[in-house]
Amino acid sequence: MEKQGISRFLPYEADYQTLSYCRNWTGKMLWLVAGLSVILPLISYLDISVGYNIFNCVYFVLIILYYVLDMYTETFLYPATARKRRKGFIDNSLGSKFLDKQVKGYYSNDALEYGPFKMLVNCGENCFFTLNIAKKMIPSVIIKNVIACVGFLIVAYVGIQDNLIAIPILQILLSALFFTEMIHHFNFIAKLSQIYERIQELFRNKVEKDTMFQEAVLIFLDYETTLAYNKAPLSDSVYKAENKRLTADWEEIKRRYEI
Repeated sequence: MEKQGISRFLPYEADYQTLSYCRNWTGKMLWLVAGLSVILPLISYLDISVGYNIFNCVYFVLIILYYVLDMYTETFLYPATARKRRKGFIDNSLGSKFLDKQVKGYYSNDALEYGPFKMLVNCGENCFFTLNIAKKMIPSVIIKNVIACVGFLIVAYVGIQDNLIAIPILQILLSALFFTEMIHHFNFIAKLSQIYERIQELFRNKVEKDTMFQEAVLIFLDYETTLAYNKAPLSDSVYKAENKRLTADWEEIKRRYEI
């Protein structure tokens, strides 16, 4: 959503960088735990007792670290960062001053006057970008989750055959975790599509100012609720690759609806 030709400034950008850093490490820990869940049965099968004990210790330490970092990131860091983002949205839409500094170059609707219509357009821009980025992520999400889910279930089956109890259970839980992420992603796209359709309907049908304010607030709340329940962050690489094209598409949409 970065406006072309204008330097972007987000007062909360450092917070999002920290959030991205923590989520990156959370993802790495999850894959390390997943990898060790595959390695441990192999070591046990080869009867390497010293190596098994070391890897088993690292395995459970990583599980604890993953849990702690994930809880901190998603329970404390993400809500605090999202609250700053919401403040920036309200400032840019309604002219308030909840943040110490102004959001610049992020939305492409500076020509609009502060008010409920600008709030609706800003939310429409957010929803349009988020929806299309989520759609672009579908192939990678499916590939990653299906491979991980099937792989862990196969290893869990082998582990059960060898009468290992704890590791197969953890492998089944890990496979379910990956599979759940895929289901949430599709649900995320479906809800965003519904919200964007409502926004398009309001763009088509000019409504009274009071009604516009009510609709804008409701859509904003629905959009933020959908974001809050999304179980996986959007890909920064997809955003960077698609930003220019989506910006041009959004400008065309605004021309079509005479915004």
